[in-house]
Amino acid sequence: MKGPCILIIDDEPDICRLLQLSLVRHGYTVKYVHRLGEGLQYLQQQQPDLLFLDIHLPDGSGLDALPIIKKNCPTLQVITISAYDNGLEKQKALSSGAAFFLAKPFSVKHVDELIGSIKS
Repeated sequence: MKGPCILIIDDEPDICRLLQLSLVRHGYTVKYVHRLGEGLQYLQQQQPDLLFLDIHLPDGSGLDALPIIKKNCPTLQVITISAYDNGLEKQKALSSGAAFFLAKPFSVKHVDELIGSIKS
């Protein structure tokens, strides 16, 4: 793939499209998958510049996979996303190596601000 690449692992197609819309405007190439297994398989073959990782996926927990992802791709910045913003998941995600926690629902503006802070 040409240019910076972002992988999104999220089971909600609308979330993937919303993120893709925002990220393409920032010059990223975006790949998304809807299952954790597909995302982990992709990460064995390619390393994106950034990963958006949903915490609750139909075939596994993004929180459980995060330490493995960080072990295999230590420089990969991971943004965890979840509809459950109870503080505990956010704390666990950040302590497991996530760079940021993004609570659903979120706006394109919020994603733009987040990407701006990552780029700077």
